[in-house]
Amino acid sequence: MIMHMAKQIVIKIPIQQQTRQEIASALWDRYGVDYVLLGRILQETKTSESCEIKIFPQTVYLVSNQVGYNACLKIARFTQVFVQISGLVIEGSPPLAITRRVRRCAIAVESAGITHGADKWLCNYNSDDVLALYHLFVGLVEGENSYYSCGMHNFGKADAAVEITEDLNLAIYVLNVFNYYRLTQSPILQEGHTFQPDLETPRYQIRWLKDDEHEMDSPQFNPYGRWCLDRIFA
Repeated sequence: MIMHMAKQIVIKIPIQQQTRQEIASALWDRYGVDYVLLGRILQETKTSESCEIKIFPQTVYLVSNQVGYNACLKIARFTQVFVQISGLVIEGSPPLAITRRVRRCAIAVESAGITHGADKWLCNYNSDDVLALYHLFVGLVEGENSYYSCGMHNFGKADAAVEITEDLNLAIYVLNVFNYYRLTQSPILQEGHTFQPDLETPRYQIRWLKDDEHEMDSPQFNPYGRWCLDRIFA
């Protein structure tokens, strides 16, 4: 059962600018009228798409009150706007110099509990590969009793987990394949269904649990719950 609560994608970005006025000026200098600040809203004028922005000295939070694949694409695009105006990317610099500079910028996906260097973000955010976007918004965690994903609620889906006794490399493979399958195929899942990543790996039976790893007011809490994959021993 999906719990009724606000579902958000939350991104934290370090920037050079101190104030709203400095941010607005930096947006104008790089993008002209393409992006505008309207109160607490950052809007792309061409598409009228927008996200909420919370401004602090040298830090901004971008918030999307929509979730799903397209919402992740949108917030990823808005994030790169701030990476570009942050002063950490210099036009015309040699590639190695650019890499050294942007790696100083750690973009935090608060709703997944993971961070990325700006170089990875710029590489992944507009990729046609579903996995590239997935890896920006979903992390894998070793918990007390299970290995589990965190961040699938950014895509509007439940997370996944396997028992801690599973081999680590196999657990990573199973979780990533299961999540990729759900992102690309959107199957209707029910308790008792089985899943097998490929013919060489074990089969798993799925069961649904609520998210008991995070408090409900945490941005990492998944209101869609978690699919637990239990290995079937024949």
